Amino acid sequence: MKNWFKSLSNMSNNPRRLALYGIGLGLLFWLFDTAVDVSLFDQDETYFTELFEPEPIELYMRVFVLSLCTIFGFYAAFLLDRANQIEVKLRSSNNELMFLKQEMQQLSELDPLTGTFNRRKFHEALDVAISKATRYHHRFSLLMMDIDHFKRINDTFGHQSGDQVLYKFCELIKESSRNTDQLFRMGGEEFALITSVVEGENIQALAEKLRKRIESFSFPKIGHITMSIGIANIVEDDDHESIYARADNAMYEAKRNGRNCIVSSDDLVKISSV
Repeated sequence: MKNWFKSLSNMSNNPRRLALYGIGLGLLFWLFDTAVDVSLFDQDETYFTELFEPEPIELYMRVFVLSLCTIFGFYAAFLLDRANQIEVKLRSSNNELMFLKQEMQQLSELDPLTGTFNRRKFHEALDVAISKATRYHHRFSLLMMDIDHFKRINDTFGHQSGDQVLYKFCELIKESSRNTDQLFRMGGEEFALITSVVEGENIQALAEKLRKRIESFSFPKIGHITMSIGIANIVEDDDHESIYARADNAMYEAKRNGRNCIVSSDDLVKISSV
């Protein structure tokens, strides 16, 4: 019985089957009405005689009911077909809306030039990293990176060449960092990297790897460039502003120390406490 209802449900979802269902219902009525007439009213007639040679009034009624069932079946099939078409269009429109929503979300989070995350996404990601560090004791470091003498590149070779440097710079940083690290363009030639730190890992080694990668690469038309890096490791009671400020101060200290070097906020604390 369950399978019968399932097959009936499948039939009602198919316009062609629904039309045939209407015709079949009319024919079924014809057979049933014939059986009733033979059983109750024309007992002298055989079933097949009454079936194929009914009286005019019976023939008219059966044809009328058969026509109604057929018309109803085709009309129901037409409505169902229209409903299916509308459902397909709605699904297609919904998929397009979801795709556009994802694109808009990406556009609101990505820097259009480099394809990295933008400053807005950085603040969201930093809050998430701090929350995980507070709740699960998850350690991470924030690296602030700035391309040295970038204004000179723009002034000498033009802004188009400067844009190409920024794009390639991001590619090199991504290639040299881990898949779990998140790179952000903070504006101009300044970038941030949020990187997880496992127990016993020296994040300064990663920073040195990034510094050397940029220093050793020869950019087309530009040649070699360098960058300054500031590091801040998450500490107890850190918040968004405190860790960002320490990393930013460390980066500017690297600039003051002659550029193309790495300064950790931990070293600045040691110096200030001496």
